[in-house]
Amino acid sequence: MNFTRTAAAVLLLALSAGAHATENGLTTAAAGAEGFLAGALPPAGLYGLVYVNHYSADRFNDGDGNRLIPGFKVRANAVVGRLVYMSDTSVLGGQLGAYGVLPLVDLQVEAGGARSSHTGLGDLEAGPLVAWHHSPQLHTAAALVGVLPTGDYDKNRLANTGSHITTLRGVYVASYLGESVDASTKLTYSINQKNSATDYRSGQYLHADWNLGWRVAPTWQIGLQGYLIHQTTDDRQAGATVGDGLRTRVFAAGPAVRWQGAPTSPSLEMRVLKESGARHHSSGTSLWLKAVFPL
Repeated sequence: MNFTRTAAAVLLLALSAGAHATENGLTTAAAGAEGFLAGALPPAGLYGLVYVNHYSADRFNDGDGNRLIPGFKVRANAVVGRLVYMSDTSVLGGQLGAYGVLPLVDLQVEAGGARSSHTGLGDLEAGPLVAWHHSPQLHTAAALVGVLPTGDYDKNRLANTGSHITTLRGVYVASYLGESVDASTKLTYSINQKNSATDYRSGQYLHADWNLGWRVAPTWQIGLQGYLIHQTTDDRQAGATVGDGLRTRVFAAGPAVRWQGAPTSPSLEMRVLKESGARHHSSGTSLWLKAVFPL
């Protein structure tokens, strides 16, 4: 296996959707970005969301969970902008909307004595969605979106902020909001196209964010949150399976807190998630900050 190429693929699994390459089994999903009220889409209008993420890891594991890449380090910071538009149009009994996401990423990678850093735009994710409000407590939404290769990419560079692939992604979110309990999840399934620069096609994968939160004061919530990434098909290059398929898997969990002064005012969230059980994946820690505000 080419250690340098494996490290280059890392590009930060935990940053915003579409920010990173996926070769060698890693993902472009925004693992850990969503938590509280993940399935509760807002009323009609235009909304802005800003995410800030810091991810760091000093270990990349093989398929047995052993340290694979000598001298491996990755550090990434991202500022991610998301626009969400919800209309008054009804589709399939739900509320039609759309969203777009574009990150700015600063990335540093070390592997096997090689070092690389790069700052640039990541890949754009966008598509339509439909939201359903089944009751005051139960809310769901579904989307079919594309991740487009708009980010910076050079196959000879260790650190890239774009993936050079197109990904089709199905998204489902749900929230049960009780008087004091928030149980929420975001599920995605991603199908990657081939990277034409390397003749490499990453496998399909399932990603899930989850939250179990409690309201401890009128304006404050705390929660236990995390994510799972599980690759379901093999990586392939030039039509052949790469190694043992390089199916990536990782879990993460950690504490979270949310503040919102009033139901219609901006909200702020913070979560710290520690990864474990990594297979063909880096093992690190991700810090997320999230702000939501009407425009």
